[in-house]
Amino acid sequence: MENEIELVKKAEEISKGLKRLSKKSRKVVLPYHSSYDLIDELEDIADSLLNDLKSRKQEN
Repeated sequence: MENEIELVKKAEEISKGLKRLSKKSRKVVLPYHSSYDLIDELEDIADSLLNDLKSRKQEN
């Protein structure tokens, strides 16, 4: 159960980060370096989420 909560938290972090990058949901343009940092952070979170999901699949 706790592992599922972690998976949801990671997915929510990715969603929030993508909303910060989206043109629709922001009023101010992020500086390029901030955008690149956020993209790197989201990639790390997504990779971690994928690894967690793959390990869960192998357990079942």
